[in-house]
Amino acid sequence: MMVEASAEPYRASYDAHVEAVTQTDIAAQVVGRITAVEVQAGDTVSRGQRLLQIEGEHAQQEAAAMEAQVAATEAQLVALREEYRRQQALREKNYISQAAIERTEAQLKATQAQLKAQQAQASAANTQSGFFTIYAPYDAVVIDVSATQGQMTMPGTPLLSLYAPDALRVTASVPVSALPTEITTETIHILQNGKPLPITNVQQLPTADPYTHSVRLRAELEPTDAMPGEQVKVSVTASSGQSRVFIPRQAVVKRAELYGVYVMSQQQRPLLRQVRLGATQDENVEILSGLAVGETLLLNPNTLGKE
Repeated sequence: MMVEASAEPYRASYDAHVEAVTQTDIAAQVVGRITAVEVQAGDTVSRGQRLLQIEGEHAQQEAAAMEAQVAATEAQLVALREEYRRQQALREKNYISQAAIERTEAQLKATQAQLKAQQAQASAANTQSGFFTIYAPYDAVVIDVSATQGQMTMPGTPLLSLYAPDALRVTASVPVSALPTEITTETIHILQNGKPLPITNVQQLPTADPYTHSVRLRAELEPTDAMPGEQVKVSVTASSGQSRVFIPRQAVVKRAELYGVYVMSQQQRPLLRQVRLGATQDENVEILSGLAVGETLLLNPNTLGKE
């Protein structure tokens, strides 16, 4: 057989998996007892929907107490401002001393600073009390619920995880030698059980693995029923004019950990030549190195007997 370069673009498939662009693991931020778990794995939830409740009456009472203190200080500040304006009017008529006005002004400034501090404390208390109720951060599907009703939580205790189903992608490692000249939705296809999944965009990540000589391709999917973690196939089609050498797999022999083929020398004698294999396509295998176009290949090396 004469070794020839493949004139037609070839296709090769690589294992890949579906992953969620947006996925969230929610953990507790407070100490408390879980009083209600309102979702389970597989549920579809809407943004803002309550998912889980942790007992937080004490925190709510603290927040309410801080709000009451802020309201009291605000009322006191209103009274001091009125008193300050009244004393200014009296001072203009020399009915009171400047020292009296300065004392009221100092008290007014102190009350203003006290109000700012209390407002900050009230805001922190309200934020803290909000940690006891877990809401869905976006429209999502619940992956898993590890929390149980009655369980005590500590900061960092895993509660549940979810993902956004309308933003999925596929990531695959593809040999550099198999990459088409142009990476588009025409040259990259995603197959789910043999059925193509529509993709909106394909991106090649900017780094290559120095050990496997491969790069990662990332394809964004249109809304689909695929699930994160599901295995799929990434089919890569070479661009036109990008030729490679393919030979029948039956022509390849294995010696220890090496692969080789028999080629005919100028003296018409078969010589064993070490080769490096690439992707497979049907009954053929790609030869990355060790074999040149135009050489004569022996298709049935087993007929030669043992070397």
